Amino acid sequence: MTRRRLMVLFLLFILAALLAFPLRGVVFAYIIAPLSFIWFYLVYFYNVIPQQFFWFFILLAAAYFSLGSLLENPFKRKRPRRVRQQEMGEVEMLAQWIKDSKRGVYSRWRVSRALGLMATGILELRGGKSGRTRMLKGKDWNPPPGVQEYLETGLNGSFADYPLSASNTPFEVDVEKVVAFLESQLEMNRDNNK
Repeated sequence: MTRRRLMVLFLLFILAALLAFPLRGVVFAYIIAPLSFIWFYLVYFYNVIPQQFFWFFILLAAAYFSLGSLLENPFKRKRPRRVRQQEMGEVEMLAQWIKDSKRGVYSRWRVSRALGLMATGILELRGGKSGRTRMLKGKDWNPPPGVQEYLETGLNGSFADYPLSASNTPFEVDVEKVVAFLESQLEMNRDNNK
């Protein structure tokens, strides 16, 4: 023990010794007397009640625990089985994000980012390469007005660039218009690959 701990213990011992004499009546009335009263009745009942009674309850408890582990417990409540929910696929997740996109800038940016990644995938299928800053340019890539900015902002921008109070953001484009454009680009890829 360190010297400091010994000093603290010594001071506590001195304090206890100083308080022991003035508080002996309180300690006796509220601690010692009730405990001795309880102890007296425990010993009294132990001596009055026959030993066979105690042994009977001990054997009964032992039989209950040993048979209870072998038999099915009727008191055990049945827990309902949890049905595992299937994880959503990419299309279902994107549909949920589109549904939630009215909540705020972050949810609209998340949809824009997912659709922008799809657009880069379409352009990569055509042989285009996207660098660190993804520019959506390629052969036959002519998006309607606002769609190019929507997709590029989702890819290269952040929702943090637009405060909550901003009413005019690039994410205000109709998502159906963007999806229709991407579908037309996929059909064009399919037609070119035939």
